Amino acid sequence: MKRFITIFALLAIMGCSKNYLDKKPDKSIIVPVTYNDLQSLLDNTQDIFNWDPCLGFIGSDDYRIEDNYWQYLNTATERNAYIWNKEIYEGGSNTDWNKTYGQVLYSNVILEQLGKLQPADADTATWNTLNGSALFYRGTAFFNLLQLYAAPFTGIDLETKPGIPLRLTANVDAPVTRASLVESYNRAITDLEEAVTLLPVLASYKTRPSKAAAFGMLARAYLVMRNYEKAKAAAIACLAISNDLMDYNQLDPSKARPIAQFNEEVIFHSTLNSYGINSTAYVDGSLLASYDDNDLRKSIFVNNTSGLPMYRGSYSGSNRLFSGISTNEMVLTLAECYARLEEEHKAMEELNRLLQTRFVTGAFTPLTAGTPEEALTIILAERRKELLFRNTRWTDLRRLNLEPDHAVTLERTLNGVTYTLPPNDMRYVYPIPPDEIQISGIEQNKR
Repeated sequence: MKRFITIFALLAIMGCSKNYLDKKPDKSIIVPVTYNDLQSLLDNTQDIFNWDPCLGFIGSDDYRIEDNYWQYLNTATERNAYIWNKEIYEGGSNTDWNKTYGQVLYSNVILEQLGKLQPADADTATWNTLNGSALFYRGTAFFNLLQLYAAPFTGIDLETKPGIPLRLTANVDAPVTRASLVESYNRAITDLEEAVTLLPVLASYKTRPSKAAAFGMLARAYLVMRNYEKAKAAAIACLAISNDLMDYNQLDPSKARPIAQFNEEVIFHSTLNSYGINSTAYVDGSLLASYDDNDLRKSIFVNNTSGLPMYRGSYSGSNRLFSGISTNEMVLTLAECYARLEEEHKAMEELNRLLQTRFVTGAFTPLTAGTPEEALTIILAERRKELLFRNTRWTDLRRLNLEPDHAVTLERTLNGVTYTLPPNDMRYVYPIPPDEIQISGIEQNKR
């Protein structure tokens, strides 16, 4: 990760003394000194923050691509990840790894600079918001990296399984080592929990972190960690702040993008890293067939004008795939937690509250479940249909594969060759890019 300093040369000066910060040696260098400077860094939503790594989506089963498109994908990484090849990068680098650790670096720069500022009483709220935002982004980055480059959180051998490098300083010369899996998850949780105490309840803009967003990320993380009590509590706290659901009957399926950006369900806006495969992917046929005829999601999420079921349901309002925190995800997380905690009636109440906004008015019959297991099966099926093309399916596959009743074998046929990914296969952990291994010498993941 020492190469990050060449990517973000501006940040090199942060290792210098405070006096050097006061005296800018080059007018072309903008040094983050004031609260406004730090907020400007945090508001860089295009190049630094407000996007998430995409390798999980590429490896998931929500979509397919046409055989003749595969060979024209932009990178070897996309081609290999699509067929779950053991070799992914073919010697190249990986933007998901680099850019996510770039978020960590920027977050550390902001945290260290805030540590040098002594806020006046009038500036305390601003200082807290900036600090909480940096912690939110760092904790989220660590969580996202864990979903790709570390083993699933199983509750077994957590102290001995390798996690990820935990960069807690902007000093790029600090030693690079992989923390254990449990240390890595604990760090992400610590950052997010501290962010909750510092952030405003809601942000001025949905591109900025908030208390609601931090609760949402905690719910996502605790669900992956199979801590259903804490995931439930975080989802409830998030929904206590932001609980709106869109009525899909009010959306216009004739529009190219029926769902608006920053709609009422969006709590925190973020999108997936853009790969060429994103624009050629179409909805998996078996997934599409699972929607009821009166389910409006089928017409809102999918456009068939090209002859293929192309996804258009992103909450980004564009062709960028939304990966942020939203009310519908939190409702599904809460419903699942209720089911797993043997509160099936509450689970179905939450699920039905969501589904009645997704079906043609008057056509929805509330779903029922006689047992927690039945409720869980129904909820997981609806989670798949509601959150397709989001940044959730890969993490869901990794955690659900640990349960025999919900494990699946992924399969794709490309140019007459069938490729499979069995449950709990080692390929559910992506390799660390080879240039990182060469520079830092950290342990590589086994494939």
